[in-house]
This record gives sequence, structure tokens and C-alpha cells, in this order.
Amino acid sequence: MPDQSINWLRSYQQLPLLSQALAQATTPETLQSAIQQARELHIQLQQSSEINLAAAMAQLSYIPSEEPAAVNRTMKSWVLLMLWTRLKHWPKARRDLVGVAVLLAGCTTAHNKIPAALLLAKKLKEHKCGGIITTVLAGTFHRLQKRLPWQVHHDSPLLTLAIELGYQLQPDKGSAPALEVLLARWINGSNDELVLTEISQLMHYAPALYLCGRVARDEQDNFWLLCHADNHSEAYQALQYWPEQQRLAEHPTKRNVDELKILPPAKLIQQHWLAKVSMPKRPEVTILTPNGLMQQSILSSLSHSDLNAQVSLLEKHPAIAQLLLENASASNRQKVAVNNLRHALASFGQAQLPLAVARAEMQFYLQCQRSNQHAWLWQLQQALYHSLFVLGQYLAQPLSQQQAGLIASCASAPLWHHPSLQAVPVSRLVQQQHLLGQLVQKYLLEPVKSQRLTAALLHHYQLENWADGAMCQYTQHIEGMPWTLAEQQGLLLRLAWQLTFSVFCYPMAQQSTQHLLQQATATLSLPLKSLKEWQQQLLQHDGLYYPLNSEFA
Repeated sequence: MPDQSINWLRSYQQLPLLSQALAQATTPETLQSAIQQARELHIQLQQSSEINLAAAMAQLSYIPSEEPAAVNRTMKSWVLLMLWTRLKHWPKARRDLVGVAVLLAGCTTAHNKIPAALLLAKKLKEHKCGGIITTVLAGTFHRLQKRLPWQVHHDSPLLTLAIELGYQLQPDKGSAPALEVLLARWINGSNDELVLTEISQLMHYAPALYLCGRVARDEQDNFWLLCHADNHSEAYQALQYWPEQQRLAEHPTKRNVDELKILPPAKLIQQHWLAKVSMPKRPEVTILTPNGLMQQSILSSLSHSDLNAQVSLLEKHPAIAQLLLENASASNRQKVAVNNLRHALASFGQAQLPLAVARAEMQFYLQCQRSNQHAWLWQLQQALYHSLFVLGQYLAQPLSQQQAGLIASCASAPLWHHPSLQAVPVSRLVQQQHLLGQLVQKYLLEPVKSQRLTAALLHHYQLENWADGAMCQYTQHIEGMPWTLAEQQGLLLRLAWQLTFSVFCYPMAQQSTQHLLQQATATLSLPLKSLKEWQQQLLQHDGLYYPLNSEFA
């Protein structure tokens, strides 16, 4: 038997051992040992999937004849989650988190009608172990708990969907439905937009999603196991299959799918055929690092006078070009949609164009981080942008929209790298205050992790004075000494953050913002306004809202 088939067989054999370990775990030490066992199994499965993605996909299309239903169900749920994380290009840490969680949930024995994932979460909470895994498991089946998606961990709804689909693909009784039939039922029977979006995304893997590992019958009643699409035609490479002997041919034959009747998932023993299924490779998307962003920045290649060269450069980066069009649509006074790239570049003008391109590049970079808090962080950044723009009009050289937008992007970028933010539901309150806002405020005080990254990005985009301001925004000014330009800009940036928190994370930061406003009004020659007046001015901007509905991202 080839190595691929052996690896999958070993993974199936380890699932009952994990189930036994979880059932016998009664202390924090034994629970942690079971979690570690799940991590090791997840790594093994991930390696098998990377060797041959089609072999992993085939686990959805057949029923291992020698394995219990619970084991098959867990494997199918894991494969579904793995496919989603690949489609979404999730970072490794986020992918591994849900992968381990689904293995633990699947290997936990359910009692009564309470889902196994919730039972395990309760057990982990009682023993104060599991960390983020406990939070993710506790947020599953949120409808059963009468909770809204934004009240649980961001990845819990997707984990729930994978568990439910895995159960339906491997029922306790009766024949197993084909995946395409099951997904069609969900599409026709669900009115949940998030669920429909996830299922639609999963279909991007079709037809391999539905055919790899399926048994078909021809007009002569011969059986065939479908392996992969033929590279030079619409046919499929298939192994002839004799179900009575559970025997497969050694070499595949090209078969026209239109001449075959695709059968429901069949019971098969794991043989050499797993090594013969394959599918075209999908392009991998690498997650940009800050250094990668600065090294690959297109700003240095942007011509400062040749409009044709500018259009030609941006057409090679369609994602950044699209964000630039959205920026142009939002920035023009008439709020008219701008769909032409040349028109967009002309509307910015040559002085503001580098700032607009840098802003689009930063937005693309942040999207590439695949943060499960992206919607919340993006709205926080928008609130900061409007705060900077409002306050920045009273500087000796008033801030333009593009300057304020770029500074806000660079100042908030470190938050996309904050590890703790990824584990906190939007609804989480501590002492009647949003925990996310508290974590953000603390992180901004970090001179190494937060302020230096902001300063490096601002310096890269040639906003050197603001880079200096970012590094001294939380330093104490020496009384009696004149305020330097860097100190003034740092004070304005700090005030913009405080005003943002006082609105976006209300009622947080009311008192501290009031105190800072009194200091900044005299130092920056701001008009005499109360905090409430500044807040009302900020709230007049269109598009500011607090995102509650959790996306699967």
C-alpha cells in the first residue's frame, strides 16, 4: 500500500485513541495531554493534505468500510474545515486552531441532546484549561444557546457548520448523501446569509469536490472509481472497480463522465487508489509581513508625472487599483462612483496621488492579514481617519483626506498583528467596557511592538515628521520647554485616538479624553469646544458604524 494510503489509515486509527483519551481525562494534565494528541493528529492530517489535496477531498466522497461512523464523521468535518481555511488563505495559527478544535469536538462523546463540542467546552472551563480552543468550542451551536453570531468567537459559526455537515455526510443510520446533494439542500433550505456564503465558497473546488473518490457505473454495468480530470479533455481518469471483491485495477482509464452514472458514496477499503487521485493545484497566497510590504511596495515605481505610466503600473496590481477606485469614489465631493482608473488618478492630482496609492497599498496589506477581527478593526481605523481629518484642519499645514487616511492606516496597522484580539468576541465586556477597546488601548502603549511598526510604515511612505510623532505620542513633555513639531503631531495623533475611543468604544475613555482635550486645545490652538461637540462633529461623517455581525472571514 502506498505511503499516502498508509498515512490516512493511521490517522483514522488514531481518532478512537483520541476519543478514549478525552473520555478518560479528568484532570487539567490529562486534558492538556489529549489536546496535545489532537494537535499532533492535526499536523499529520495537514501534511497528508499538502502532499495530495485530492486525497483529502476524497474522504468526503466515500465511506471507509472498516471505521465507525463517529470516526468517519470527524474526518469529514476536519476535511471541510481544511478546505475552507485554504480557500480563505487563513494564517497557520488560525487554521491550526479550528483544525484541533474540530478533532476534539468530533472525538468527544455526546450525552442526551447537548452537542459534544459544548460538553467538552464545559469540561475544559471547569478545569481551567484549553485557552482559545475552549472559547471557540464554547461558541459553537450559538443558535441552540440563543446567542447571536457576534456574541461568540469569530470562528465558532464556521466550526459549527463543519460539524453539522460532517454529521449529515455520515449519518448513524441509512445511506450517506452525496456532498453535492447535501449542499443543494442547505442552499434551498437556509436563509442564513453567512451559511450560504460559506457553502457557495466551498463550491469553488468543484468538480473535484464532488467527483474525486466517487464510484460510477457505465452502460455495461461496469464500475469505475473516479480519480482526476483528464488534462487534455473533459473526461476523467478512472480505475475499474469490482465491488464484490473490493478490488481495483492497477492503472487508470480515461472515461467520459457524461457516459457514467455517478453513484452515492460507496463503502470502500483504503487501498492504493488514494495515491492516484489528484486535482490541479490552486495558487498559494502568501501573507505579507511588514518587511515584505515595504520591499514589494509599488510606490517607488510610480511615475510622478506620466499618467499613462501610472495607469500601466496600477493595471498590473488589480487589487490595489480597485481599492484606489473605491477611495476616489468616497473622496469626491459629489460621492459619485468612479469606475475608470485614469479618471481616478486625475481626480487625486499629482500631489495627492502617491498618498492615495500608499493608502490603497496599506489597505490591501491589511486585508491580506486575514484577521478574524478585520471588520471591527477596519471600522476603528475609519473612525481614527475621520478624527485625524477633523482635528488636522487646525494644524499650520492642514491634513488632506489622503494624508489623514494614510496616517490612520499606519497608526492602526499594528492592531492586525495583535494576537490577543483574535481570541476576543466583539460583544465581550469587562467592567461594562468593551474588552477589544481596552486591549487596543494597552497595545498602543507598546513602544516596541506597536509604535515602532507605525513609525517604520510612516517613514517608508515619506511621512518622516509623523513617524517621529508616532514615537513620542505617549512620552511626557518637559514642562517649560517649547513643543517640537514631532511632539505636536504626536499629541494630535494621541488625541485622535482618544476621540476615536470615546465614540467607537463608548463609554470608554470619556474622562481621559476630556483631560487630554484640555491640554491639546491650548498646545495645538484648537477651537474651544466641549468633548461632546467634537464627538458630534465626528459622528456626522457617513459610513461610521459598529460592526456586530461576525463574518467567517
